[in-house]
Amino acid sequence: MARQLCLALLAVLCLSDLALAQFGAVETEAAGETDLFETGFKLEVFGPTVGVTATFPVPTEWEDQKAKLVGQEVTPANASIRFVDIEGTRQARVDIPRMGAGETAQVLLRYQVQRAPIVAPSAPESLTIPESRSLDRNQRKYLLPSPLIESRDAKIIETAKSLEIDGGNGWNQVKAYYDFVHENITYENGPMKGAVAALDDGRGDCEEMTTLFVALCRAGDVPARTVWVPGHCYPEFLTKTADGTNRWVAVEMTNNFPFGQSPEKRPILQKGDSFRLPGNRKPQHYVKQELAIRDYKGTTSPVITWLPPPGKEPPRAD
Repeated sequence: MARQLCLALLAVLCLSDLALAQFGAVETEAAGETDLFETGFKLEVFGPTVGVTATFPVPTEWEDQKAKLVGQEVTPANASIRFVDIEGTRQARVDIPRMGAGETAQVLLRYQVQRAPIVAPSAPESLTIPESRSLDRNQRKYLLPSPLIESRDAKIIETAKSLEIDGGNGWNQVKAYYDFVHENITYENGPMKGAVAALDDGRGDCEEMTTLFVALCRAGDVPARTVWVPGHCYPEFLTKTADGTNRWVAVEMTNNFPFGQSPEKRPILQKGDSFRLPGNRKPQHYVKQELAIRDYKGTTSPVITWLPPPGKEPPRAD
């Protein structure tokens, strides 16, 4: 009997000159090494297969990253691939009309990616938090709630108010949110559950620590967002330099790295935490790796293998 399959693998991993103008810079070391990054999937089917569609995020240009597609391998011959720009990421879409029993499809994309380790700003005391009325539309959304970042929840608002520093500068205020998360959330791997659940449970991994930090920032009128890399995520918040330039500051929530510093060098796959995807009415916390088959007549379930495999947290600081 024909049956429909929808296979999804959640990969929790965190622009050009126009993006730099819109979003501002991210402070990193001046130069970075160029690394080869491979992404894609392999699909093995064991019966006649019709209508395979796979989507997954791929590296793109950001103010703190250069990315270039340098090679691709796509089989079978009837497979097609295209790229769709979604606000906050670029998505590869693969369509395979038909596959025969015992056939294997493979898509391998090779990128040259250049990014540098994240370093703390050289003069953090001079940074200020931009006033909400000065933000453009793209920046203002990072003050709003998003999936799993319940920044208008009463508990989040109350916690953010309790951490207010009278007469302090913006850097120290955001650091207070950062310190709170580190002091009150015990690192523990588990399912994605969001900012309020992390606050209630006092436990969570990089996702919960990031969502809680971002929620506290937004509740305190600090624009903040999530950055997704393979197998990991971390937050960054928006500041202004003394000359009025927008500057995003990245923060590593896991392990014990100094505030505003991280060794993270994995390719950036997406920035943000409220993605509007074609065919889905609800905003998504992040862009998943997904594969769907319209009609499958195999007696054994198909096997899907995604590349890259799950990642690990950044190495612990000494």
